[in-house]
Amino acid sequence: MTIYPKAVLDLLPDDHSASGTAAQRNLIVLHCTAGPTASSAINTFKASVAPNRVSSHFVIDVDGTVYQLVDVERTAWHASEVNSRSVGIEHAAIPGTQPATDAQYQASAELVAWLGGILKVSFDDAHVQPHSVASPRDGHVLCCQGAVDPDRVISMAAVIASGT
Repeated sequence: MTIYPKAVLDLLPDDHSASGTAAQRNLIVLHCTAGPTASSAINTFKASVAPNRVSSHFVIDVDGTVYQLVDVERTAWHASEVNSRSVGIEHAAIPGTQPATDAQYQASAELVAWLGGILKVSFDDAHVQPHSVASPRDGHVLCCQGAVDPDRVISMAAVIASGT
């Protein structure tokens, strides 16, 4: 089991697939919840049912609290084209009206830095992408736009990982 040491655990009982390992994952997908709080996103995940289940590995609340919902070794259903090889991070943010907070950026960067070490991926836009880029078929064209700046997360994570 691969659990982020700084996370509050709220593991979903069945909103994921048991397939995969952390070693098979080579992409971190950033999302915004389009809802104001982590609890609203978590409740949406808990209420989803087959065949339209949705989930994410992590949700970051506006105060920077990181919730882990799915073990990194399991497949969450967050970006259909890349689920089997990615880790999903939701940010409680709304495009255009509620951008990510500084606390969310810091928590996201720390999480991405940790994941980069676990997954052995670089801190660049080939390995850390917004949902709209990672899985365009899903039609989430605004996912992250105006809410979470992937370049800011990547650059902050690189600094954290380098220890400078």
